[in-house]
Amino acid sequence: MEEENFIMEIVVGTYEKFLLGYQLEMNLDQFLLKPSFITEAHLQSIKCIASNNKFLTSGSTDERIQLFNMKTRKELGALLQHNGTVTSLQFFENFLFSSSEDNTICIWSTNNWQCLKTLSGHKNAINCIAIHPNGKLAMSVSKDKTLRTWNLVKGRSAYVTNIKKIADTVRFSPDGSHFLVSCENKVDIYSVKTASIISTIDFQHKVSDFTFVKDDLVAVGGESENIHFYDLLSGNMVSEFKAHNSRIKAIQCVTASDETFLVSVASDGHLKVWYLDLSEEELKPRKVAKVKTGSRPTCMTIMTKAEN
Repeated sequence: MEEENFIMEIVVGTYEKFLLGYQLEMNLDQFLLKPSFITEAHLQSIKCIASNNKFLTSGSTDERIQLFNMKTRKELGALLQHNGTVTSLQFFENFLFSSSEDNTICIWSTNNWQCLKTLSGHKNAINCIAIHPNGKLAMSVSKDKTLRTWNLVKGRSAYVTNIKKIADTVRFSPDGSHFLVSCENKVDIYSVKTASIISTIDFQHKVSDFTFVKDDLVAVGGESENIHFYDLLSGNMVSEFKAHNSRIKAIQCVTASDETFLVSVASDGHLKVWYLDLSEEELKPRKVAKVKTGSRPTCMTIMTKAEN
């Protein structure tokens, strides 16, 4: 691989227990998606995946978190703390956060992979966690129909909000001013300052994933062949486009080589990379690369060139 041609590495977790890696490269003005690795990472299906500039982690229904050093391309072993399916993973600086169907969140040191703290409080399985960009605050949603705010400075629960429904995903906006909570067909947009809903996105299909294109623009994918773009403050749809021929499992927007890309993967195994020109008044994603993974994808993470 020519280092200057490398744009990003996309890793897909699958129902079949495998992690599949693909590198997006630029070669003579052509984008190419090349397989970079394949590994049978777990004993059962992979539920979640996360990465930073050095490490890749995956969580599974086998209750394990697998670790990989992506600089050396070596497997580092497994973290065995949870007594239930690992449901979400997120890196923040020198920490890894994991949530599980055992109702707990673990905070791990990426220096020695010790579990530094276990956060308890939820009465049922945790579906997702999100870490605020300032690292002082975390959110979690659970099958107990609550949204919990955690004070990470003190390492304890700060607030519990009864949302009266089982939410699937929670995520902060890049600037930390809002957080989004998805449940079935809708995504509620909250103000961090007031902790109240300011608008709601109605996707009209079950939401699988959403990603921020900009601080005020959100892309949503799910049980539909189309990806929709929404204005954050109003919740109104700005545009949509047909991305796949089957339901969309995961989407992620990334900036790499000073350009913006949207990556999507669908239940039929197709992985696609779209170029976004954010200067356009109307966003028109342009497909620049695709590959058929031959698997049933469940989750995805993307690594770009480390900021040195």
